[in-house]
Amino acid sequence: MDSASGWMISMLAAGIPTIVYVLVLWWCDRYEREPRRLLLSAFFWGALPAVFLAVVAEEVLGIPPGTLGELGSELVSSSFFAPIIEEVAKGVAVFGIFLLFRREFDGVLDGIIYGATVGFGFAMTENMFYFLASLEESGVEGLTFLVLMRAVVFGLNHALFTSVFGASLGYARTAKAGSQQALVPVLGLLGAILLHGLHNLFAVLTNVTCFSLLLGLLSDWGGVLVIFVVMALAWQQEKRWIATHLKPEVDSGLLTQEEYDIIGSYRKRVTARWQAWSRGDFRAARRLGKLAQLATELAFKVEQGDERRAQRLRAQIAAVRSARAEPQ
Repeated sequence: MDSASGWMISMLAAGIPTIVYVLVLWWCDRYEREPRRLLLSAFFWGALPAVFLAVVAEEVLGIPPGTLGELGSELVSSSFFAPIIEEVAKGVAVFGIFLLFRREFDGVLDGIIYGATVGFGFAMTENMFYFLASLEESGVEGLTFLVLMRAVVFGLNHALFTSVFGASLGYARTAKAGSQQALVPVLGLLGAILLHGLHNLFAVLTNVTCFSLLLGLLSDWGGVLVIFVVMALAWQQEKRWIATHLKPEVDSGLLTQEEYDIIGSYRKRVTARWQAWSRGDFRAARRLGKLAQLATELAFKVEQGDERRAQRLRAQIAAVRSARAEPQ
């Protein structure tokens, strides 16, 4: 197989599962979707700069093979140095969004979304190089097994690790106590490093005992399950914020009761927009999406006590509703 074909196969094997995962992640961001520019920036950082920084740092800080023996050096490099370097390299993007685009970082769910997006970008590039090497060394059969393991069985790993740090930043965003705002992100980064280190440790030890593969599966998928539970709780919290903080906007006349009912239910949002699209009223569908986005952001800003931003959002909502009332 020529080099160009190998690169193409490796890119597809790494890219197709990533697209599926990213689309599922995008669906999980139900009530207030994050700006596409920030999500693309997060993915790009994970796919290129983070990988480059990690490779350079691991080369500089890696343990020479003869120092602790082949197995010992691999254990230290994979289970200690690599998790620290890679989680810091990925976490830079999430922390940058948290600092520079704080208005778009509303809570735990946003942190998970940004962290997982960076992780998927990192995993895609890393997998591509692993797949290319496997294809050259073991052919299609070896590649098939590696794709199954890295892109399917353990395909959510990097997203899981960095989402832990992102979730901790989201928690700090809404925490009232200054000590929590400072301490929780540090604990989140340590948690991401620990999960990453455990995965790498169990992966290396599969050369010694197959039992470590089971431990790796339990560790990784247990973490994924916890993240999904946290996301479900975050959905419920966001739904409560919308119900609580938009009710006064109905009383004031900014929103109608029908709009309030639709905005407060993800199912009703999807149904209303689909009905508008199906009857060819694309303008109404876009307007409803815009209204829901603005109203949800208004509820979040009221929850955060950002009254200045809330007032601007009320003006934008009024403008959207006024435009709908004008004859077309």
